Amino acid sequence: MPGERGAVTAEVVIVLPVVMLTILACMQVCLVFFGQSVALAAAQEGVRAARAEGASRTAGAAVARRYAERTAGGFLHSVTASNAGGATTIRVIVRGRTLSLVPFLPSIPVVAEAAGAVERFTTP
Repeated sequence: MPGERGAVTAEVVIVLPVVMLTILACMQVCLVFFGQSVALAAAQEGVRAARAEGASRTAGAAVARRYAERTAGGFLHSVTASNAGGATTIRVIVRGRTLSLVPFLPSIPVVAEAAGAVERFTTP
């Protein structure tokens, strides 16, 4: 048709940025879920280390932080771990920030927590 010359180029110019932003947003959501999964796994690993019979209560936070840093591979940064609990329970909290793919968007904070009972021998 004579009046539609260049119409496809105009459509591509409009649609392509929208498609690219959608793909980028999907990848960012995947990174947030990955960071959350790593933080939760690190907290669970910290609880396993701290709840063992005779283990140090502070060992849980150190194990969780090392696990998160080793497993995330740079996708989760500013990782901190803390532990809390009483005489019979241990709780490990892991905090970090996920990598941001979107320019001018700050990294997204991630928090995960795991808890468990401290192993101990009791008499029947």
